Amino acid sequence: MTATPDILERLLRPASGDDEIDRKALAGLLVEIAQSLKPELRGQQNGVRPGDLQLEQLRTLLVGREIETVWRLAGVVDDPERLAAAIGRILPTAIAQATRDERMGHVLAPVMERAAESSIRNDPKTLVNILYPTIVPAIRKSIGETIDEMFQRVNQALKYSLTWRGLKWRWEAWRTGRPFAEVVLKHTLVYQVEHAFLVHRHTGLLIAHVAAEDAVSQDPQLVSSMLVAIQDFVRDSFSGAEHQGVDSVQLGELRLWSEPGPFALLVAVIRGDPPEGLHETMRNTLSRIHAERYHALESFNGDSAGLGDVEARLRELVALGEHAAPRTLVARVLILGSLSLLLIGAVAWGAWWWHNQQLWKGYLERLQAQPGIVINEAGKRDGKFVVSGLRDPLAVDPRALLGAAGIDPARVETHFEPYQALDPQSVLKRLNRTLDPPSSVKLAIAGNRIVAQGSAPRVWLDRARAVAQALPAGAPDFDLAGVRNEDEADEQKWQAYLKWLRSKPGIVVTKSEARDGKFAVSGLRDPLAVDPLVLLVAMGIDPARVETHFEPYQGLDPQSMLKRLTVTLNPPPSVTLAIAGNRIMAKGSAPRVWLDRAHAVAEALPAGAPGFDLGGVRNEDETDEQHWRAYVERLRVEPGIVISRAEARDGKFFLSGLRDPLAVDPRTLLGESGIDPARVEMHFEPYEGLDPQFVLKRLQASLNPPPGVTLAVDGDRIVAQGSAPSPWISRARKIGNALPAGAPALDVSAVRDISEGVLGKLRDAIQARSIYFDSGKSLPAAGQEKVLDEIASELNELVKLSATLHAVTRMTLTGHADSVGQGTSNLSLSVARAEAVRALLKKRGVDPDLLQVRGAGQLEPLQDDTSAASAAARSANRRVSFSIGFEEEP
Repeated sequence: MTATPDILERLLRPASGDDEIDRKALAGLLVEIAQSLKPELRGQQNGVRPGDLQLEQLRTLLVGREIETVWRLAGVVDDPERLAAAIGRILPTAIAQATRDERMGHVLAPVMERAAESSIRNDPKTLVNILYPTIVPAIRKSIGETIDEMFQRVNQALKYSLTWRGLKWRWEAWRTGRPFAEVVLKHTLVYQVEHAFLVHRHTGLLIAHVAAEDAVSQDPQLVSSMLVAIQDFVRDSFSGAEHQGVDSVQLGELRLWSEPGPFALLVAVIRGDPPEGLHETMRNTLSRIHAERYHALESFNGDSAGLGDVEARLRELVALGEHAAPRTLVARVLILGSLSLLLIGAVAWGAWWWHNQQLWKGYLERLQAQPGIVINEAGKRDGKFVVSGLRDPLAVDPRALLGAAGIDPARVETHFEPYQALDPQSVLKRLNRTLDPPSSVKLAIAGNRIVAQGSAPRVWLDRARAVAQALPAGAPDFDLAGVRNEDEADEQKWQAYLKWLRSKPGIVVTKSEARDGKFAVSGLRDPLAVDPLVLLVAMGIDPARVETHFEPYQGLDPQSMLKRLTVTLNPPPSVTLAIAGNRIMAKGSAPRVWLDRAHAVAEALPAGAPGFDLGGVRNEDETDEQHWRAYVERLRVEPGIVISRAEARDGKFFLSGLRDPLAVDPRTLLGESGIDPARVEMHFEPYEGLDPQFVLKRLQASLNPPPGVTLAVDGDRIVAQGSAPSPWISRARKIGNALPAGAPALDVSAVRDISEGVLGKLRDAIQARSIYFDSGKSLPAAGQEKVLDEIASELNELVKLSATLHAVTRMTLTGHADSVGQGTSNLSLSVARAEAVRALLKKRGVDPDLLQVRGAGQLEPLQDDTSAASAAARSANRRVSFSIGFEEEP
């Protein structure tokens, strides 16, 4: 059973000839007749039984056509293609009928907006292609009108620039603030809008017409029909003008300007020379008419009753017009000359522009041909060329091509995002950069593959295969089948070497491999087995390319043990080693060193090894050992020596302990003992013995007592007597207090301080003096010379007296200042005063090396001088004071 796409149409309307039949009533009547013929049908609740042939025939008779129609409808609904075909036939009619209902627009608007937005986002060029026929002519027309208006302004300005009238108009332009060209156009353009027609674009019917009072006019309806006919003739006769029309016609002094709108066409008949700005005025008038009467214009059918106010807009347009005096011959010449200059300039600029465009076009073509560069956008912005896209880091630098193209790089802005190009040339460059193939390998492009040929080491081949596997999807294949492994012969030698090595006794190979151009082998090896490196040379393999690591292990058979003992012990000629059953016997005589080492080796033999019997070897060093024991016993009784370790080992004697530096030297006693000093190694740590004589010697060395002091042992004390400077007495007391516990005490109570006698009196006399100064002066005040002489004399006497007592006198000169002035200035002044006194004492014979100088400024005043009435205190504070100390004579 088949169905056609018109099934839905037949289902949605009643069949012809059935309008007068009530099928439901007829069906009910026939059911009652059937129940009368068969009463058993009245008890059935579920309808007619399928097995009743008469009822089936009755059902077919009554609703057969409806059942067939329902089956056909179900076939259409279940088949998407047939359903789409059926809906497609009725959908246009349904939409056309629904356009009268505003709800249809509200429903379809969101869907159409989303569809348009999605289409523009996926393919912006489609919108450009749609708008191009409309926008480009509009832009071209606007530019043309602007240029015409500019030429018109320049023409009129040049014409009247050097005339009396031009000077008058310049004054008007300066006074009103308007451009001079605008003032000239106002006074010189001669034009009048005589007629204004508003014509419906789709029907050609006249909507409104306004004429000037003195204008001669024909039938407006006939004129509008002729205008529409001319527009249609132009569109139909010339290619590329399907969506355009005539916008300007000139007939003698009359000009016909037209401006198209969505529903109406505004036509103005102008007499004279109108300004180009009149086009903009017409467009504004037409826009206002459409804005005010949009729906009326859209549904216009010839009745202008609802468009009465349109004529008011047209009258405003007809009222426009200007009058001026006629042009002179000079003005025409100036205008023509100006136009010629402008035309020459325009031609030169056009040639320059065309040349630059050709250079830019050639640069883009060359750049596009470079592998690894994709241009997404190229154009001109803000007077500069702009190009952007994608660039592989290995591709040529786009700016490097600008010089070859003859383009100034400063006029070009480039922006390329990095990406990884998959073209064969770019991938080939990347592989050459990444793999750095050896000179024996060449990479080349073969179709959509990159083929490597030649020979290379195993290391390079492994790395190349890893790079080939890591190439991204879409990249050309990297074929390495043509590269021969240069290490194949060495690998074969390596396998033969391993086989030979495994066959050698005493060697067990646990691991072997070839990696990164080198070979590695590891395992176990008896030290007495053959050296694996010796076998490498025999196999012709470079040992520098092989890494070997064998852990040592021992063979426990008697022959191997005999070899190992012979190699390990290296027995002297007087000793022989031999196998006796399951033992190794040693016979002869040997030094103690060898015997000790042999006993140690015998004890260290692993379990399961044959025994090592040294009972047949005699000790050759027995006599020397007796001498060594006697020497050690003698050292133990020497004072100041403590022995902590004494032993004989490996043919040598070892001795260590403590020794007072003042005790006897142990090596001096070696000669008397008959022992060779070369066989003795001794090490004694220094320590201080507490014997009184050692302590006395140590104190004399450390204290270096002056000639007037003597040190002597008195029982368990060391007593000092005589006279000395106080620093030496203080140092002696500190050293005495620092003596270790158990040492004799140091008694310095009998030593007299040299400063307590005559030296002390002289010191106190000098320290009681001061040198005074005038305010702000660094030299002593008048009358201080005598004091300086006395101080110098006393100092020299003090130095001589201290020298007899083996002491050195030191004197410090301290400068002081009063509180007047700044602290830094007073400090500098106090130092200068001390230096001045030092210089004066030097002139008087005092050794300057004994004099030290310091400045105290105003920080150490003798009296408080901060009050106003303290002139005497300030005078007392301006001084240099003296302090004396005694030191030990070096």
